[in-house]
Amino acid sequence: MRNIRTLVYVSTLFFFLSATAQSPLKYGVVKPEDFAPTVYSIDSNADAVVLTDIGSSSFEGGVTGNFSLVYKEQKRMRIMNKNGFDAATIKIMLYIENYANEEKLDNFEAVTYNLENGQVVATKLDKASLFKDKYDDNHIVRKFTFPNIKEGSIIEYRYTVISPYYTHLRPWDFQASLPRLWSEYTVTIPNEIFDYVMFKQGYHPYAIDTSTSGYETYNIVDRGTSASDRSESFSLHSKTITARWAMKDVPALKPEKYITSLDNYRARLEFQLKRIKYSESHIVEYMGDWYQLTEKLMKFDDFGVAINAGNGWMGDDLKKITAGATDDYSKAKKVYEYFRDNFTCTSHEGLYVTTTLKKAFDSKSGSVSDINLLLVAALKHLNFVAEPAILSTRDNGVANEMYPLINRFNYVVCHVQVGDHSYLLDASDNKMGFGKLPEETYNGSARVIGEIPILITLSPDSLKETKLTSLFAVNEDDTISATLSTQYGDFESREMREKLSKMQPDDYLKEVKQSYSFDPELSNIEIDSLKIPEEPLGVKYDLKFAFSDDIVYFNPVFADVMKENPFKSAERFYPVEMPACTDDTYLLNMEVPKGYKVEELPKSTRVMLNEDEGMFEYIIQANADHIQLRCRTQIKKATFEPEDYETLRNFFAFIVQKEGEQIVFKKIK
Repeated sequence: MRNIRTLVYVSTLFFFLSATAQSPLKYGVVKPEDFAPTVYSIDSNADAVVLTDIGSSSFEGGVTGNFSLVYKEQKRMRIMNKNGFDAATIKIMLYIENYANEEKLDNFEAVTYNLENGQVVATKLDKASLFKDKYDDNHIVRKFTFPNIKEGSIIEYRYTVISPYYTHLRPWDFQASLPRLWSEYTVTIPNEIFDYVMFKQGYHPYAIDTSTSGYETYNIVDRGTSASDRSESFSLHSKTITARWAMKDVPALKPEKYITSLDNYRARLEFQLKRIKYSESHIVEYMGDWYQLTEKLMKFDDFGVAINAGNGWMGDDLKKITAGATDDYSKAKKVYEYFRDNFTCTSHEGLYVTTTLKKAFDSKSGSVSDINLLLVAALKHLNFVAEPAILSTRDNGVANEMYPLINRFNYVVCHVQVGDHSYLLDASDNKMGFGKLPEETYNGSARVIGEIPILITLSPDSLKETKLTSLFAVNEDDTISATLSTQYGDFESREMREKLSKMQPDDYLKEVKQSYSFDPELSNIEIDSLKIPEEPLGVKYDLKFAFSDDIVYFNPVFADVMKENPFKSAERFYPVEMPACTDDTYLLNMEVPKGYKVEELPKSTRVMLNEDEGMFEYIIQANADHIQLRCRTQIKKATFEPEDYETLRNFFAFIVQKEGEQIVFKKIK
């Protein structure tokens, strides 16, 4: 970057609101009263609490002819009990490309504070206790554990990282696994030079969100590339923008039911370099657009080149695979089913081929990218319009739809046009049907990597899981004989196929029997469409049970009862993300047991969720001989915002209570 002296103005993409607040703690100043709290109101059950975490990133002139990034962090925590001792072990990750070009740790110090006889006693960490380990080929980790840790200790550390990788502005997490009383980040950018896109996420409000303008001089030293080169020194002048953000009383991120990835809702700032302007005539684009990324990917040997290389070696095999197909749909389906049913997926993550397509074909195994890119290549060889489509799975977090940030994607499927219809195919999952994708892929959208990089919506709100369970029971001598049958939706069918592939049917019946609150006799299990992934799976079996007590309490929803509310927390700070909309129906048609009468019957009811977003009905009727029940739960959208949580929680609490109600049978004297 020898022409860095020609840099001139370029705008930055920062917009801020004004606010005022102050960091509550000063580094190195710990007073006896700081040890007074025995709990903190933000989380009375916390094992450790972050009292303050303050970071900054700024650009400085470097000695390699370029800028350096200087990152600083100072952090103070309180250890509340022994379970919080793990928080006293710290890891600092440093990037390393080679020994001449690595991030350097500087100005490091760490101190433990304890209150002894009313006095604050500080124990400094011996720097020899700061260990250095290799993390992977491009990272080393500096690790240490605070000395003299006790319940109630306050620990504090700070450090500086000087990085030659000035294109990678460090992100900042305001929120993590521990609650934080104060979290603050400041960034200063020479905005006549660097243009960054900023990504904000999370639900917690900012206490500070400000920016100020300034002017800086950056002294650059260019030592050349060899010993004979003369060093050159020069100064660059640039307008700057300094942005400061802070949050206070940030709750800890805690796992909850029905959430894709906590990382999606972590209060966080992240930056992506868009361009560097060296001069009016020399602008380097770092981000580009989707068309540019597609063009780039199609030139990669382990992506586009692999699927577009003739691949004539598979011609004879494809003729055998498609034999008997009379139209394009059946031909594409045969190819898909061949890869789905005959290949073993070794890793359900990845975008690029890990071996050659021919080796993957011959070995009948590979990663999701090997199998699905091989499927793309096979369909292209048969003259289908087939292209890869990349996405991010639910546990990987949401990928940005606007900006082509390839590192946010971790999965690839096949997009194929058959006649007037297009399909997304995943041959790495041997339990899925043609045109269906696994639950974990419905995480917002997929991006087709083709001539036109179209965006395909993959929203859980577009899916509906329909489940029907019916129980027909009759009197037979002194027992009740019943037949129970269940037809599952797509995702539950996949789960059941996976489960039943690992056990015998009779073993499954034994497992089911343990879920009942009484002791029925189960037999004659039948499983429908076990090996037909395109069809819903059905399970049917017989059961017998008897009544003997004078008064019998009987739950009519015993075969499909919701035993507990999935939403246990009193409050929730991020959305509820179900995998699909649902429609579950349970039907009971039962003869009144011989020698008994219905003494008490639950009342029928119907309740709505937010007027039109869901419904629960419990319709029951009985006469001297028969009892009929229809219990149905509909959830008409998959994603609920935090403000809807209390309503949703109460809705499910009502379902649990209602489905737990019992019929009272009384023996006729």
